[in-house]
Amino acid sequence: MSQMDPGPGADLYRARLQGADLRGKDMREANLALANLKEAVLADALLTDAFLFAANMSGADLTGAHLINADLSEADLFGANLRGANIAGADLRRANLALANLRGARLKGSNLRDANLNGADLTDAELEDADLTGATFGDTGVEG
Repeated sequence: MSQMDPGPGADLYRARLQGADLRGKDMREANLALANLKEAVLADALLTDAFLFAANMSGADLTGAHLINADLSEADLFGANLRGANIAGADLRRANLALANLRGARLKGSNLRDANLNGADLTDAELEDADLTGATFGDTGVEG
């Protein structure tokens, strides 16, 4: 799949969107629970208030994406590029962010309880008021 325009509030539960080009798409409040977004391109996408529970987003490009107040609990973001993404207020409980690029990401007020951040790059990430209780950080890069 190369291009599609799902639109705000779309029901994409369990959708197979592996490698899809969704850059800049407006998917506010979309239901993407259990969706396969592995290696999808979601750069600059609007995913504010989206439901991405347990979605597979490993290796996805989310550079500059807007994930404000999104539910990413139990999502697999292994090796995902979230550089400069706005993830403020998002629910990332038990999410796998191992080896993810979170350089300059805004995580203010996000819930990262029990998240896996092993090897993630958190350089210049904004973590003010984020809940990091139980999160794991082995080999995590943090500067700034």
